Amino acid sequence: MSYVGFDGKPATGELVVAAEIVEDVGETFRELYEARFLVRKMITIEAYGGDDDASMADDNTSAFNCRQTAGGSGWSQHSYGTAIDINPRENPYVRGDVVLPPRGTDYLDRADVRPGMIVDGDVVVRAFTSRGFEWGGAWTSLKDYQHVEVSR
Repeated sequence: MSYVGFDGKPATGELVVAAEIVEDVGETFRELYEARFLVRKMITIEAYGGDDDASMADDNTSAFNCRQTAGGSGWSQHSYGTAIDINPRENPYVRGDVVLPPRGTDYLDRADVRPGMIVDGDVVVRAFTSRGFEWGGAWTSLKDYQHVEVSR
């Protein structure tokens, strides 16, 4: 998949998603590319031995990963290939005092919009939600700014 890297140059990466969302994900990332939304990197989770924390710490955009939900016991939508985490450092998971990845604390002020951040109403949110995805930044019990998912 093509994306614009933080150096402003075109780059290519890989995402593994469920077959039924391949077209929507491809079209969405085409929109993000055209809008020049910056992505740090896009490597499959195998490069991190399936370790979601290591992938997030490396600011890696990823999708499929057979794992439980953060802080829970059920299966994550990532296990079904129907969720994507984008630029985890710039878009951390926040639940109470827990911030993942820990370096994401630099991006807790969502009004201080910087490259690679996803904020309500931006091109990322619009592109995904127009295709039936839900954005974790809109959740109320926790905020998962990096996360988009669709249940199909």
